Amino acid sequence: MAAAAVRPPSLPVDLDLPGAAGLLADAGVQRVIRFLDGRGLDAHRVEPAQAHYRPGRWLAVCYRTAAVEHASGSPSCPTVTVECRAGEADLIWAFPDDPSLPGLAVATDGAHVRRRLRPHPEEVVVEPLRYRPRRRAVLRYRLDGDRLLYGKVVTPRRGRRLLALAGTLRSTGLRLALPAGHAGPGALVVPALPGTPLRDLLLAGGQLPSPERVAALSVELHQRCSPLLVSERPAGGTRRVVEPATALCAAQLVARLLPGEACAAGRVAEAVIGWAETSPAPEEWIVHGDLYENQIFVDGETLGLVDLDDLGPGDPLLDAANFSAHLRVLAASGAPAAAVIHRYREELRAAFLRRLDAHPATLAWREAYCLLRLATGPFRVLHPEWPRRMADRLALATETLSVRR
Repeated sequence: MAAAAVRPPSLPVDLDLPGAAGLLADAGVQRVIRFLDGRGLDAHRVEPAQAHYRPGRWLAVCYRTAAVEHASGSPSCPTVTVECRAGEADLIWAFPDDPSLPGLAVATDGAHVRRRLRPHPEEVVVEPLRYRPRRRAVLRYRLDGDRLLYGKVVTPRRGRRLLALAGTLRSTGLRLALPAGHAGPGALVVPALPGTPLRDLLLAGGQLPSPERVAALSVELHQRCSPLLVSERPAGGTRRVVEPATALCAAQLVARLLPGEACAAGRVAEAVIGWAETSPAPEEWIVHGDLYENQIFVDGETLGLVDLDDLGPGDPLLDAANFSAHLRVLAASGAPAAAVIHRYREELRAAFLRRLDAHPATLAWREAYCLLRLATGPFRVLHPEWPRRMADRLALATETLSVRR
C-alpha cells in the first residue's frame, strides 16, 4: 500500500536551503518511506507533524508514521526526523536516536529506567509526551500501573546544569519540579507535582487561584532562590531577557513564511528594539524564564512550578509579559472559555504591575516581543491553517504595541 501524506501549506523557496521546501511535500515523504524500508518497515502513512526552521540555515521536519514490519506484519509507528542544513549533508533519524540527545535512547528504555530507580518498581511503562529534535523530550513513566514519574531529556550540558540547580534549590520550600536523578547523559528523572495545570483549570472552568497569588509566586521565587544562586551567570542567550537579535530573527521567519506580513513583523521588531534600547535596565531578579499558565500546577492553595530549564537571573517583567502573551494566544485559539481567560489575564497583568511597581507601557512592549516570538508557533506544529493563525498572532503583537494604559 502506498503511503498517504497530509500536506500543509507549502514552504516558500529558500535559495540557501534548496532541499528545504521539498521536506514538506512529496520529496520529504519519499525520503521517510525509503528510510523506513531500509529498517524493514512498510510505511502506510507519513505525515509532517513539526517543522523547526531558521531561514537560510536549517530546517528539521518531524513526521508521524504508521508502518508494519516486513517480516512479521506487526504495527510500528516511529517518529522520523529529516534535517536539512546549509553546507552539510542531510540527516535522517528515528526517535529516540537523536544525534544531540544521547540520553534519549536509555530514557525510553523502561527496563533501564527501572534498574536506575530505588527501590526498583516491578514495571516501568514509558509514554513519550513531547519531542523537539536536538533540544528536548518529555516522557511519562508509569510505575506499577499507578505511580507517575517524568523523564526530561536535554543535552548533556543542560542536564548537568539542571542537576546542579536541583541540589541548590531543594531547600527553598517552594514546590518545584526538580530532577531527583538521571538515567543517562541529559536524561533526568523528575517527580510528578501534585495538582492540575492552570491551563486545564482555565479551559475547564475550574477553581482558579487568585491573580494576586500567581503574581506573588514570582516574588517568592526571586526572594527564596536569589541567595542560593549568587554564582549564576547573568542572562544572555536565554529567554530571561529581551534580546534584539531574537526579535529580528522572529520577524525574519515571519517574513519568510508570510511575505505579505513582512512589513508588519518588521515594525513590531523595530518598535521592540527601540523600547529595549531606550528603557532603563530592568532590576535583575531570579526568574522562571518561560512562565505561562501550563507551567503552574494548582493544588488547593499551593502553587508549583515545572519546566525550570531557564531559571536564573533575568527580567521579571518579561516573565509577566510572557504569561500575559500566552493567555492572549490561548483566548484567541477559539477556546469556549475565552471570556474567562481574557478577564483572568487583565487581572493578572494588573497584579504583576502592582507587585513589580511598573508602568503598563513597560509591560506592553515586552508582551509584543513575546507575541512576535509566539507568532510562528502554528507553523512549528504545522497547523492546517498556520498562515491565518500566524497572521492573527502578529496582529495581537501589533495591537499590544498600541496600548499605553
